[in-house]
Order: sequence, then C-alpha cells, then structure tokens
Amino acid sequence: MTTTHQYLAQYPIDPTSEKLIVGTIHPHDHANFRVPFFYGNECSLWKILHTAFPDELVDPFNLASILAFLRGRKIAMSDMIRECERTTPAALDEDLIPTRLNYELADQIRASAIREILFTSGFGKNAAFKLFYTKVLKRSITSMIQKEKEVVVEPALFGRPIRLRILYSPSGTANTGLVRSRLYRERIEDFRHLPAPVQAFKVDYYRKMFTG
Repeated sequence: MTTTHQYLAQYPIDPTSEKLIVGTIHPHDHANFRVPFFYGNECSLWKILHTAFPDELVDPFNLASILAFLRGRKIAMSDMIRECERTTPAALDEDLIPTRLNYELADQIRASAIREILFTSGFGKNAAFKLFYTKVLKRSITSMIQKEKEVVVEPALFGRPIRLRILYSPSGTANTGLVRSRLYRERIEDFRHLPAPVQAFKVDYYRKMFTG
C-alpha cells in the first residue's frame, strides 16, 4: 500500500510564515477525510485550536476557516514524508516505510520568516522531529533534547536561530500517555475539577504554544 502526500505541493510554506507545524504524513484513505487538508481525517488538531481560539478558528471542519486562522497567525503546515509504503492500513508512524522524505522542507524554511517549528511527534520510529533532526539536519538527538523536548538550531543552518519544539500529540489516542507526562502531573490540580481534565489541559497547552 503506497501513500503519496496530497497536500505538500498544494500548500507550500508561505514566505511570511513565522511558525511551522510539522507532522509525519496523513493516513492513506484521504478521500474520506472530513476536511481535505493536513489533520483533516478526524480534525483533532483543528478541534483543539478551535477551543483554544474560538474567535479566530470559527469552524474546525471548514477548510476556509482553517486557512484563515493559519494566515492570521502566520502559521504554515508541512509533513516529513512525501511518499511511503504501509505494512498495515493503520495510521501509526511505526507501520510506515518512508520511500521519499520531504528534504525540500529545509529550503522552504530558509526562504521564510519561520522562527519556531512545532512537531506533532517526537522520538519514535518515523516520528516527525526525529526524521527532521536526523535526516534533514543530520544531527544526533541528545539526552538533553529528549528531556527538554526542544532545541534551538544555530543561525548558520537557516540564517537565524530557529526553535524546534515537540508538541503533545493532538490525537485523542495520545491522551493516555499524556497523563503520565511531567507537565500534566505538575498542573493536574488546575484541571482535576473539570469534566475532561486531560483535554482541558491539552487545549490550554496548545493555546500557550501558539500564543506569542
């Protein structure tokens, strides 16, 4: 089963973008997505950002609304894999066999105003940050990066320092692991009284990550 990315060519990075969200690749069955766009399968990312910024992302299931939000906040979207084989129909990163990476991403970043890149997966097999850092930048992931889940790359690479940060996954299936995270345990009292404390924490976390 070969998956070819449907959105990278259609939505290149706007040179005025200041933030960039990077994932791995969309699920295979894109014809059935709720929105024909990045994270359009279940719209988990857009639902979180809608809750965090309801006046800016008015409808998380509407492409025009999503694009207006991204333009307003100078956020670009991209993924690390242009084409892959899948060992199963599932959307798990570990089931992918990348056959073509998005090496063009480096030049697009260099030609933009991006100062921060937010990855929706970190250190696992075929994870977005791992592919970008080790395959595109040719850097080794240190124990400090694994601990802090972020690093600033030197200005020589892109003409300016760029902060790389790993987000908690927007997927609802990732919430089980999120409750074990250090940050959630440190802030659990702020959300324990709410009907869905983990999701409330995630919305607050994304609001802070995309503010400023």
